Order: sequence, then C-alpha cells, then structure tokens
Amino acid sequence: MSLGADKKHYYKTIDKTCFTANTVYLVLHIFYLVLFIISKLTVLAIVTGAVVAFYVGCFFLIRAKKYYLYALLCGNVFFGLIAVTSLMAGFSTGFHFYLIGLCVVSFFTSYFSTKKNIKNSVIWVVLSLAIYLTLYLITAFNPPYYVIDKWLEVTLFVTNATVVFGFVASYMVVFLKYALSLEKKIMSESRTDELTQINNRYGLYDYFDLVEDKDDMVLALFDIDDFKAVNDRYGHSGGDHILKRIAEISTEVLKDSFVCRYGGEEFVVVMEEKEGGSVLDKLEALRKRIEEEPFGFEGDNMRVTVTIGAMKYSNGISLEKWVNQADEKMYSGKNSGKNKVVY
Repeated sequence: MSLGADKKHYYKTIDKTCFTANTVYLVLHIFYLVLFIISKLTVLAIVTGAVVAFYVGCFFLIRAKKYYLYALLCGNVFFGLIAVTSLMAGFSTGFHFYLIGLCVVSFFTSYFSTKKNIKNSVIWVVLSLAIYLTLYLITAFNPPYYVIDKWLEVTLFVTNATVVFGFVASYMVVFLKYALSLEKKIMSESRTDELTQINNRYGLYDYFDLVEDKDDMVLALFDIDDFKAVNDRYGHSGGDHILKRIAEISTEVLKDSFVCRYGGEEFVVVMEEKEGGSVLDKLEALRKRIEEEPFGFEGDNMRVTVTIGAMKYSNGISLEKWVNQADEKMYSGKNSGKNKVVY
C-alpha cells in the first residue's frame, strides 16, 4: 500500500467514524429534546436544543477534516450537558455514563491524531473522573432541580447505558479493525523485499513453517556470477536493475514455485519435485532465460549468468541446513565453471 493509499485509508476511517458518531449523537439528542419537551422540562429542552444545533454544525467540521477540533468541542459539550442534566434531573438518569465513554473516545482520538499525544488523553480521563465524582457528591446531598416521573428516569437511564456501551464497543471495533489492517500491512511489508517486491528470507521462514509435507520439495539457491564486476561497471543502479529483472524472470519461469530474494544477489526457489526430472528442467529453463536476457540499461545490454545449486528436502532438517546444502551445491558449480545447475 502506497503512502497516498495509506493516507486515503486513514481519512476514510476517520471520516466514516466521525460521521457515524455525529449522526448518532444528533439523533440521540433529538430524542432527548422530544422527551424534555413532553415532560415540560423547559431549561433542559433549551439546552438540548442548542446541543442539537451544535451537532448539525459539526458535520461541516468533519467535512473540513477538523477532527481534533471536532473531538475537543464534542468533549466539552458533553461535559456541559452531563453536568446540567445530572444536576437538574438527577444522577439516576445515567448521563454520567458518558464520562466513561469520553475516556475511550479520547484515547481513540489520540491514536488517530497526527500528534499522537497520550498526555491529552490522560488529562481527559482525570477531568472526567473529577467531574464524575463531583456530580455524584453534589447529587448525593442535594435534590435535583426537577422531580421527574419514574418512566422518564428509567427511559433516560436505559437509553444512556445502552448508547454508551454501544459506542464504546463500536469505537473498539473500529480501532481493532484498523489495527488489524495495519498489522497485516506491516507483516506483508516485513516479508517483502523492498527492491524486487518478491518475498524476502523472512517470507521463506514463514513458508517453510506453513508447508507440512516437505518430502517432495526441492530448494534451489542461486546467485549472479561475478556480480561485483557488474556493480563496478554499471554502478549499483545497474545492479539493482538486474536484481529486479531476475526476480521478474524467476516468477515468470517458475510460476508454481516459491521465489524469494535471500539476500544480496542470492535468490531461493522452493518447488515440488515431480516425475520426469521437472525440477532440473525448470531450473535449466531459468538459467537459460537469464543467460539470454539482454538486461538493457542506459542504452547498453548487460549479459549475466547465474549458478544454481539445488537440494531435495531430507526429513527433519532445519531450513538453515537445507539452504546450506543447496549453497554447497551452488559453490560446487561456481568452482567448476559457473553458469550451470548442480542438483
């Protein structure tokens, strides 16, 4: 995934989360407004009406990608609404639950913020706890401004508890999905050679662990003959061009095999041995294809060859020993003239 795609995915995740959350907040407060109007709780109806207007305006902040400002304003509005409703309708209405939810949202916001400052989240938690305890103590010793009907108290408590648990779970689901996608991306990149875009040796380790039945498998190790001379003549950019092209040729010729860049100019191929000597035929086809490839670079054709050593899997050996066995075969070919397959 490119940097541009990463950024696009990042904004898409935030936009979707903020838009959904703001829609829920808006609908929820319209519901509160209706309840307060029906119950003739004038002060709460006026305050909630102002909050409804605020959430309508928040859609413009989200569209402008002012995520931090949006989160900051929402937090403060929630603090104010929680305080007003708890003092005027009582602690038993459950508006204090939102203080717990705000703690979760603060850490979520910090994670997706470009600053990623955890200190701000800790401040929100401390502030939320202070307001929570203050409201509890005030309402414990002082009756609420309004004496509300039991049906309204129960309705508000159940609604608030359900909404808070719901959006805490939702934020965690979004965070988990995003974290898993990043984990998958990091795992993929850590197993991919940056230059050639094929598997690297860590990808080979994973492949070795995943394949259960290795009895008919053959590992081939090959590198470029006299690669230092190529680098000396054409520079590292020329060498990189060859490495990338060899990776492409290898995956084209050995379509059903596992191919990786093991390191430097060394490549590893793991394939299944079939009847009729197909492993040797395929490796010879690869060697000839590379030998015939012009490797055009800056108006010049670079001719290179490879020496390949191959070894069938022996029951119980480690991957390192298997590679070393193929390496010995390859150097046997190097010492006897190069540009050949030893199997």
